[in-house]
Amino acid sequence: MTPQRHKAHEGGRKETLCGLCVSVVLLLACASGPQGPDLDAAKVYLEEGREAAKKGNHEAAVGLYSQALRAHPELPEAYYARGFSHVKMRLDAESPGDPRKHEEEALRDYSLAIRYNPAYADAYFNRAMVLSSRAQYRQAAEDLLNTIRFRPSDPEPHLWLGRLYEERFENKVPEALDHFEKYVDLGGTDPETREKVRVWKELKKQAAQPPPGKVPTAEDEKKAQELHETFKKLFASGQKDEAIKAIEMLVAQYGHTKYVQERQREFNALLNALKK
Repeated sequence: MTPQRHKAHEGGRKETLCGLCVSVVLLLACASGPQGPDLDAAKVYLEEGREAAKKGNHEAAVGLYSQALRAHPELPEAYYARGFSHVKMRLDAESPGDPRKHEEEALRDYSLAIRYNPAYADAYFNRAMVLSSRAQYRQAAEDLLNTIRFRPSDPEPHLWLGRLYEERFENKVPEALDHFEKYVDLGGTDPETREKVRVWKELKKQAAQPPPGKVPTAEDEKKAQELHETFKKLFASGQKDEAIKAIEMLVAQYGHTKYVQERQREFNALLNALKK
């Protein structure tokens, strides 16, 4: 009985040791297996990347941002920063690599930054700049509108959207002027844009306030229409200066007519565009 008890005791001991071994192996396997996102490590790499970028070493910065994303693959700030460095490398003729590849990578990184933070105004703005350089104006305008949506107190997206509407879209001059006006109202300081807005506001004021007591007659309505037709002919024949005079007279002398008031926005925008 004693040997049997001793044997049984040894067997139980072996089973216990085997169980402990399995537990240790499992713990080691877990420790050496894939880890979850490491935000602290990612932030360290992100800051190191920003420091490298400040020194102009964007190639090293891209590598550090990539390490940050390996530590935390859903970190929008790292995608944004890497996209910015790719743009810098795209613009630097001495940077290694294909400039077109850097441009593609920048677009991809800005898009991923937006994917993980749909309210990332800076990423929308920078992506808009890259899209504009590729003549993808409609998509760029959409990104600028999103920039304005998520950062409404910033004047810059209004300036760029106004220029885009003015230069790259047909029949968008009134919208362009509205954004220029918002740019100035928010504190924008570009002298040329401020002058455009000054003229635009003055024209709106003139058209909105006809001479006191002056009631438009049927003859006034007829002359306004005739002057508009004269303007069209002058403009079509390339006589820009005469066309400007005609539209100025139309707004100044017949701004009280129904004909002009119904087209006030169009005439004011047209005059401002012609005077550029």
